[in-house]
Amino acid sequence: MSSRRLTGYLLPLLILLSGPATALTTGTDAQRERFVQTERALQQGNRAAFQQGVRELQDYALLPYLIHADLNARFPRIEPAELDRFLEHWGDSLLGQRLRTRWLGHLAGQGRWEDYLRYYQDGLGATYACQYHNALLRTGRRDQALDGVETLWLVGRSQVSECDPVFNAWREAGRLTPQLAWERFRLAMEAGQPGLARYLRRYMPESDRVWADRWLSLYEDPAGLARIQWRADAHPGARDAIAQSFNRLARHDPREALTLWESDRRNWGMAREDAYETQRFIALRLTLREKQDALPYLATLPDAVFDDLLRQWQLRAALAKGDWETVAKAVTRMSGEARQEAAWRYWHARALEQMGDHRGARALYDGVSEERNFYGFLAADRLERPYRIGHRPLDVTPDRMARVSEDPGLARSLEMLALGRLIDARREWIHLQNRLQQRDRGDLEALALIAGQIGWHDRAIFAAARAQHFDDIDLRFPLAHAPLIMERATAQGINPAWAMAVARQESAFMQDARSHAGAMGLMQIMPDTGRAMAPHVGATVSNPMQLLDPDLNVSIGTYYLRRNLDNFGGHPMLSTAAYNAGAGRVRSWLPQDEEVPADIWAELIPFSETRDYVKRVLAYKILYEVRMGMSPTTLSSILPPVTPAARLSQSQVQHQARWSGANGGRPAVNAYCDAPGYTDTPCL
Repeated sequence: MSSRRLTGYLLPLLILLSGPATALTTGTDAQRERFVQTERALQQGNRAAFQQGVRELQDYALLPYLIHADLNARFPRIEPAELDRFLEHWGDSLLGQRLRTRWLGHLAGQGRWEDYLRYYQDGLGATYACQYHNALLRTGRRDQALDGVETLWLVGRSQVSECDPVFNAWREAGRLTPQLAWERFRLAMEAGQPGLARYLRRYMPESDRVWADRWLSLYEDPAGLARIQWRADAHPGARDAIAQSFNRLARHDPREALTLWESDRRNWGMAREDAYETQRFIALRLTLREKQDALPYLATLPDAVFDDLLRQWQLRAALAKGDWETVAKAVTRMSGEARQEAAWRYWHARALEQMGDHRGARALYDGVSEERNFYGFLAADRLERPYRIGHRPLDVTPDRMARVSEDPGLARSLEMLALGRLIDARREWIHLQNRLQQRDRGDLEALALIAGQIGWHDRAIFAAARAQHFDDIDLRFPLAHAPLIMERATAQGINPAWAMAVARQESAFMQDARSHAGAMGLMQIMPDTGRAMAPHVGATVSNPMQLLDPDLNVSIGTYYLRRNLDNFGGHPMLSTAAYNAGAGRVRSWLPQDEEVPADIWAELIPFSETRDYVKRVLAYKILYEVRMGMSPTTLSSILPPVTPAARLSQSQVQHQARWSGANGGRPAVNAYCDAPGYTDTPCL
């Protein structure tokens, strides 16, 4: 950089930033306009206008974005003094981390290892950690460089190429022991990386390579267990090879795995606990595959084989068979912690009730009914009690609120929000949230309150969850987009609280939400679904980005709920499950012969995601009825038994008759619903 440029830009900036960093507050419209103008000046190469803007925005929250943009534009021809000044003020910020990692990459590329050591910080990831150890090597600190390399080595996937020089020096120094070589081989096999595992063979002594090859052979053909002539106690890795092979075989064919396990191998030379673990996995996969048909085998297993997960699936298999005695036993044999969960106390109560122990059942229902969830509401219905909502607003001291409100990271996030730059706003928020979580949970509560106060509902919901505060119902279940959702739900003849509950579960009211699967918007509409459903609401979807429009998204989402309700005979649980998993899957889950109580059907949903989804949405529906001033509909009144697949068409006809019934030319009220204030339209 020339001396003229130092005089023209850097020195004035350093003088302006020489004082201590102060808490920044949100800006004004004038500052935002000036910020955008200054950004544009930099992009257009007008340095005089850019420098003037920087001087005028010294107290503005987004000042570091301007300076960072300029440093990036001139990178790597920036002066260390500029970088140091930026890191001094904003080193712990998101931008500070970005600039530091870019600078570290530049220093490594230039071989400036002493400088690398000066700027390095822990926690930047494997690439920079390996370069740090490499920098120590290059600057003569060999012993220090080789210490701690084991942590970088012991991962189940290929490490970044930046680790290669460090690993080479580490091996040459004799630090790679046969135990470490085998341990990484084991991690690679457990991570499903046989290619890496084969590569790692070269670092093993010949005696270990033999066992590595045996394990790799079983990985390709787990059924080869039937042909091996060795036992788990023959080599430290033999147990892992046998255990993983049984697990892989059980995933594909649990009956074959069980038959092989019960051959004359005497637990295959495994220690007792290892044998129990393998038996446990085979039993779990068998139960997932065969459900109630697995119960006789489960009854033969010693208690030591079971963990809570296997007990839960034993309970579900017993529910499928109607074996209430086994349901009760499964709960009583869970761990003390698991037995306290609402789900298992509810099912224990249901089992006692079915077996005639009404007093014991009532005592259990009494405790569960105090909880604000699917099982708590079902238990309250059993006792004919009102639901316990338990609203408890967050209570944060003014001092704490003030401290969090003055955090520069919050100011940057809110300014990006004001500018409509949602991605940057969320990035700043997440960075701040992670930092506050390390400091004090109470600060997260303050952050949640701030988000709620400004109507940034998805951030409020997530921050409250991070703070483990679940009792502020107003904060966690906001009336976001309520007028729009109410209007569209009413037009489709469905309960607005149901639609609100679906939106809350799907996106937490993040209107630009996009899932990894491609679902978009408030009600997470898949593009193909959106295109197919749009004509039914008088719209056309030619570009998936249209689905981020709340109006279109909610119109399609509420229509889709209505259609599911029609297709499943007005049954809200099936309709909710279909919204998540698809109608085809839900039809395949319907009973074949006899109807099944709705609570049992929900517990037997094979997809854990859909099982949890249904329970949450139906519980959230209750909460939104409360929030919207409606009398809560009891779950039991809207959850009739699930009919067999063969009778679904009959249910559809009956539902359509209710939907298109007379009632003065208006749609008839759904018989499964009681929602005062919405009696002119059918609801859930």
